[in-house]
Amino acid sequence: MPDLHDLSSASRRRWIFLGFLLALHLVFLAGPGTQLGRLLFLSHIGLGLLWQPFVQPRRRLGVGGMAVVVTCAGLFAYFLDWGLLAVWTMLLTGVAGGKVFLFPDRWERVFHLTALGYLATMVLVLILPKSLLALKITEPVLVDLARYAAPFTFLFMALLPSGRSATERAEIVDFIYGVFVFLLMAVIALGSLSAALVFRLGYFESLFITLGLTAGILLLLGWIWNPRSGFGGLGSAVAQHVLSLGLPIEDWLQSLAALAQREDDPERFLALACAELPERLPGIVGGAWDGGRGRHPFGARGGCVASFRHGRLRLDLASQVEPSPSLLWHYDLVARLLAEFHLGKWRERELKRLTYVEAIHATGARLTHDVKNLLQSLETLCVAAREECAPPSPRFTELVRRQLPEIAARLRQTMAKLSAPARGPSHESVAAAAWFDALASRYAGRGIEFVAACDLAGLELGEAELFSTVAENLLQNVVDKQGSDTGVTGRACLGAEAGQAWLEVADSGAAIPAPLAAVLLDQPAPSESGLGIGLYQCARLAGQCGYRLALAENRAGCVRFLLAPA
Repeated sequence: MPDLHDLSSASRRRWIFLGFLLALHLVFLAGPGTQLGRLLFLSHIGLGLLWQPFVQPRRRLGVGGMAVVVTCAGLFAYFLDWGLLAVWTMLLTGVAGGKVFLFPDRWERVFHLTALGYLATMVLVLILPKSLLALKITEPVLVDLARYAAPFTFLFMALLPSGRSATERAEIVDFIYGVFVFLLMAVIALGSLSAALVFRLGYFESLFITLGLTAGILLLLGWIWNPRSGFGGLGSAVAQHVLSLGLPIEDWLQSLAALAQREDDPERFLALACAELPERLPGIVGGAWDGGRGRHPFGARGGCVASFRHGRLRLDLASQVEPSPSLLWHYDLVARLLAEFHLGKWRERELKRLTYVEAIHATGARLTHDVKNLLQSLETLCVAAREECAPPSPRFTELVRRQLPEIAARLRQTMAKLSAPARGPSHESVAAAAWFDALASRYAGRGIEFVAACDLAGLELGEAELFSTVAENLLQNVVDKQGSDTGVTGRACLGAEAGQAWLEVADSGAAIPAPLAAVLLDQPAPSESGLGIGLYQCARLAGQCGYRLALAENRAGCVRFLLAPA
């Protein structure tokens, strides 16, 4: 036997398993009722604890667990006989049978099939006749063959090369296949005994008859299970209930969750997660994934490819042998988990992008309307300049002197918003009377009446930017209506209640259509009259400043908007 320290973890486990079987065979040779047989059985149990494929080898046993293991092993060795040895060997047969179907490499399957054949032969040829000596069914030739031909079996297993699938991951056992092999062994053993006793046959003849009948029934069940005649057979119905493979899904989920916390990019997350699949799932050697931006292979190429598509993810898993229905179900579960993680990260990235676009849109929309209002003020001055005579009148001079500084100040505010779009609206305070007079002078001669609902002396507009933006949009809408209907007149009214100002703008034009009026201030709703996006932005700005812009009245001859404290 080579030095175990120089071997890989998988090769060490193979040599420990061979020693485990050799210790069991020495128990057969010494006899379970002898002191030497019981000592050899304890050594067999010790090697089994080193080889066992159920618990992770790095897990530490506490004092209580160690006491339970030592007590159970001692009691089992103390009461050991051929009957207990038959049950124990049949359990080991089930464990070996549960490992056969999980290795895609040919040499690994041959290794475990040889172990399965050895254990089954020991149960049927040696242990069972020995445990029923009173029935006198022992066949000396078969017993001697089982005793002394076993070393050649161990030699054959030792000479088998290590398969390419013997990776460093922990071994697993297919529980369902293991139970099936155990029950099959029980059927063959009981069937052989029944045939020997009922039909008074020799044990050799009854064993071969039972094996022949069992093989025929299994062939029939195999055809019923998967008839390949256009329907799934019994396998597709039972596969939903036979899904426990003991896969290391918990470890993979922990690794996937840790990777999801580290990696934000959905494509890179998929690449790293899929790169771990050949080491995490039995039988998987490689494959390819497609998250919507092209196909990306990983691992090696295999003969059988199973494809899964969930949401934006398409996952192809390659294996060297065709996976069983239960394995396909687990692969599909893995694909679903990857798809959900990938979809979540893709949505997170899209949400960030949309939030960025929305911020740009909102800032641009507000600045667009500020620039539009400035342009309207400049156009008003241009119209007045064209209509003015050669020597400018004092009224025109006063208009220019009053309007140009205000336009420059508003342009500076717009440039400040453009340089710092995240900053909220300014809360500059101005005198209400001066602000209202300037607004009236800008729209003089436009058929709009400006009325003060109370004495504006001493009243301050705490939200001058809000009132200017809302007034410019509402009054421009009145001017737009006058362009299509010259008979439309407008009215702007500024008042105060409990020290807080309010503004009302009305016109005598046609009513706003009901579908448009229902969403006018809640969402962008552009229309032919120009209403919509501007008023939506005004409503949002009013909400940020603690005010509320509402369509107070909407009928033919009176369309009235009201800006008041919320």
